[in-house]
Amino acid sequence: MTIKKRLYISNILMLIIPAMVSLLMILGSFLFYLNAIYKQFMDETMEESNITYIQRLLVDQAQEMMRGETNAAESTLYQTMEKYLISQDMTMEIYDGENVAYILGVSDRSENDACLSAAMRSLGGEGTIAKDGNCLYGEGIVVDGKPYTVLIYGSIDIEESQFNELLVKYIIVILFVMIVVAVIVTNCFLTRFIFRKIEAPLDILSDGVRQIQEGHLDYRIEYNSEDEFLKICNDFNNMAAKLKESIDIIQKNEQNRKELIAGISHDLRTPLTSIKAYIEGLLEGIAATPQMQQKYMKTILAKANDIDRMVDKLFLFSKLDLGDCPFYPERLNAEKEIRSVISTNEKEYRERGMTIICEEIPETLSFYADPVQLRSAITNILENSLKYKDEEKVMVRIRCEDAGEYVRVVIDDNGPGVPPEALPKLFDVFYRSDSSRNKPDNGSGLGLAITAKILERFGGTIHAENMNPKGLRIVMTIPKEGKHE
Repeated sequence: MTIKKRLYISNILMLIIPAMVSLLMILGSFLFYLNAIYKQFMDETMEESNITYIQRLLVDQAQEMMRGETNAAESTLYQTMEKYLISQDMTMEIYDGENVAYILGVSDRSENDACLSAAMRSLGGEGTIAKDGNCLYGEGIVVDGKPYTVLIYGSIDIEESQFNELLVKYIIVILFVMIVVAVIVTNCFLTRFIFRKIEAPLDILSDGVRQIQEGHLDYRIEYNSEDEFLKICNDFNNMAAKLKESIDIIQKNEQNRKELIAGISHDLRTPLTSIKAYIEGLLEGIAATPQMQQKYMKTILAKANDIDRMVDKLFLFSKLDLGDCPFYPERLNAEKEIRSVISTNEKEYRERGMTIICEEIPETLSFYADPVQLRSAITNILENSLKYKDEEKVMVRIRCEDAGEYVRVVIDDNGPGVPPEALPKLFDVFYRSDSSRNKPDNGSGLGLAITAKILERFGGTIHAENMNPKGLRIVMTIPKEGKHE
């Protein structure tokens, strides 16, 4: 689930859950309130029934007490009723007309004429209940033909309105507390629900950055959840791969730079040493005859020309490497351009022991390249075959193939080839398969490096293969269409 969906769901739940909890609490509180009211009603009904029964019992006991042969105040029944009424904080008064005949229970009370008048009117009747003041019950009785009035007093419990008010306040407080708790719990759960999916990927990314920072460029993040962090983790892995590739290139360029300096130093030292030796020979008079002096001067000139050619190639390679070399690509006919290169140098190459055979090339086959640089690239490959031949004569075969968006130019020779481990380095600057570099006359090692830079500039590629049983194959791919054609 994406983080966007999680946020959307959490926002909805933040509204729904507290609302549902509030509704449930209100419903529960309403049911609780109804139950409390019902229970109170039942309790009051039962209590009223009990009180009525006790009042009736007390009145009957009072009649029995007054019918006794002895003084009522001295009877056991009187004492029993007295103790009970005191324990219940109640008072029972028995009137003979308007005069008090007996007082049982708690005697400290306030006069209540209204309650007494109501009871007096019930003489001879079944009695009346009066809830004004402290009077709970009043009844007229007749003992031995003589009328009496019985009044019962006692404190009344908390009124129903007070009970209801306290119950409502209690429910409101509980409801408020439960809603607050529901909101807090929901918020904590949803916060954990969201940030758990954010915190874990951030930890993974942080660990990945730490690994890259410590130089572990091969480290890759493994993340499979289908959310927004998947793209970030994939981008991180791509960044790490490109960073490693960049550092590898930098290290390779640094190594090439070191080899370049070493190569220049080595290849310049040999002709300069020769020039120095011949000049010293002239100065010291070793070349005493005009013929010897002429020979020395020609050797010095040849060595100077070697240095000049090497500097020119080094300058060309540097300009190609910096992208500062003039580049004027155009659509070229493959057969015409390749045969032009061969015919221009064929006689010279034959004299030096190299035979070039060009196989038939389709007339419609064309590629997009700079004609001057293309000629230089092919010439460098032919020169390489000529310089490293292991016999008096070497044969070179050239053919072109259609390769979809590219034209493949294949140049084979029957020379000695190169060691398999040397193939990947063949196009590095100043590289020679002769690792001892004791044959400076075989070239500077810049020719194939320049060719590789030219093909890179075209948008093509170049690689080398050993042939069986012997020989070297150079394969160039040149695009048919230019990027900005």
